[in-house]
This record gives sequence, C-alpha cells and structure tokens, in this order.
Amino acid sequence: MGAFVGAQAFFNIPILEVAKKYNYDKDNLLILEGNERSLKMEYPQTYHNIISCRHHADKRTPLEYAQDLVASWLVEDSFLHLLNSQGLSAQFHGADQNRKILSEVHTSASSDFLVSYNGIQRTLELMNDYTGFWKKHHILHLRDNKFTKMQKENALFLAVSMTDKTYALFDFEEEIMFEYINGHIPYGGKPAYAIPLADECLKHASSQNIIAEIITHMKKGRI
Repeated sequence: MGAFVGAQAFFNIPILEVAKKYNYDKDNLLILEGNERSLKMEYPQTYHNIISCRHHADKRTPLEYAQDLVASWLVEDSFLHLLNSQGLSAQFHGADQNRKILSEVHTSASSDFLVSYNGIQRTLELMNDYTGFWKKHHILHLRDNKFTKMQKENALFLAVSMTDKTYALFDFEEEIMFEYINGHIPYGGKPAYAIPLADECLKHASSQNIIAEIITHMKKGRI
C-alpha cells in the first residue's frame, strides 16, 4: 500500500476533497483523479516532469508515483499543523514545498520540515508506514541518499506507523544503527539503508508525545 491508498484511510474522507481543502492546483487534482489524458493536454510540463522521475518511481507507473507524491504532501500538510504547537514552530523545507512536481534534475533529498524552538533550528524528515510493515518486521528502509543526507544535516527523523498509531523519533546528531543494502528489491534494486526498529522504539503517536520528544531533542543542539 502506497501513500495514495494510505492517505485516503488516514483522512477518512475522499482524498480529492482534502486536496481541494488545501487549495491544491488543478494539475495535482488531475493526478489524484488519475486523469492522465487531461493532465497531458492541460499541463504538459507537469506531465513531462512526472515522466522524467522514473528513478523515483521504482516499480510504480509514473502516474502512480505522482499520486503517491501528491498524497504524501497532503499528509505533510496535516503534520505541519501538528508541528506548529506547544511552543514549537515549523515550516516546509524540501524542494517540493510549493507542491509542484519537479523534473528529476530539480528534485532533491532535502528534509521535509525546518522546526524551531527557542531559537534552535533543526531539519526534520517525516516518513509514514501505511501497511504495518515496521511493526511486523521490526525494520524500516530509507531509499538512496536520504540516510546520508540526514546524517549531513544532523536531522531529526520522525517515523509514524499509521496502522497502529505509533511513532519513533531518530536523532542524526546521535549514532544510528543501520545496515547498508546494495540493491533493495522494493526500491527497484536501488541502494537502501535499513534501520532496526524494536517494539520498544515505537510509542503512542499522540500529538503531545511527538511534540514533547521533538522539543527534548531540540534542546540538545543547533544547526
């Protein structure tokens, strides 16, 4: 299950309605509708950008990749509201913050959010599991250079399991256990990093718990 299907379950209302609520542009609405013909005719540049991102699509079709991407933006929009509470503030930080699908050459592995607390700033990456894979297999996987990018940024990494409403927070200012995988089949044979995820790492994903733990780590360092 990808973000497109998982996000529909997360919002519990038609995902197209969520996108309209957040005032998404028409090309994104067409993507969510699966209307490839109209997208190609009315938004040729967006369509071209989608086709150029085959590296990110893995085993998905280009349109399925685009649907997952737009759906993941909607979930990020929801989390942005959560992160702006209890004295914590956040803004989008990634290359797709304008909610436009960029061509392969213009995409980046930048973290999703820049969070601030009492003058301290950290980048924060959000990743969601919509299938229960982490809980079942006690491991999560990061694609391509996402792991090394977070190392370079000393980022916070928020991993949220949507099926059982649990989360884990990793701090890349600290040592992170991992295993390098040269060719990860679910990612189309591209390299990946595997992070072990024991049961005790997963905590109840309430807003209060997530914010409190982020603030605790924010107090430890600056970027």
